[in-house]
Amino acid sequence: MIDKIIARIAALVLVIFLLLAVFYQRPDNSKRAPYLPAKDFVPDASTGEQLFSVNCIQCHGKRLEGGANGPPLIHAYYHPDHHADLTFYLAVYQGVHQHHWQFGNMPAMKQLTPDDAGHILRFIRQKQQEAGLF
Repeated sequence: MIDKIIARIAALVLVIFLLLAVFYQRPDNSKRAPYLPAKDFVPDASTGEQLFSVNCIQCHGKRLEGGANGPPLIHAYYHPDHHADLTFYLAVYQGVHQHHWQFGNMPAMKQLTPDDAGHILRFIRQKQQEAGLF
């Protein structure tokens, strides 16, 4: 009985993985997801820091330590294994429903382009790495 359940779960995980792989394979930029940067995009942490200070600092803090309005981004919850880069792009594009913290929902950041989000993400990942998060 348990073997059948495990086999079904494994099969379901495989199907989901294959569907995601097919969905996220984009042969050109005209078919890319609207929240992702162009295929040839190169993120820059310095640009990301500037964008972060204008768009994110009021909630996530100057040192990404969080504040009264938003969670810390230097936290195990935001390790790439728990929140992959894609989740950050989606958060910027469509907002996030409250789930780990009690700050309320994060609104979509419609003023930011996918490239802007990519630069900010590079800055965040650099700071996470410097803090020993990964």
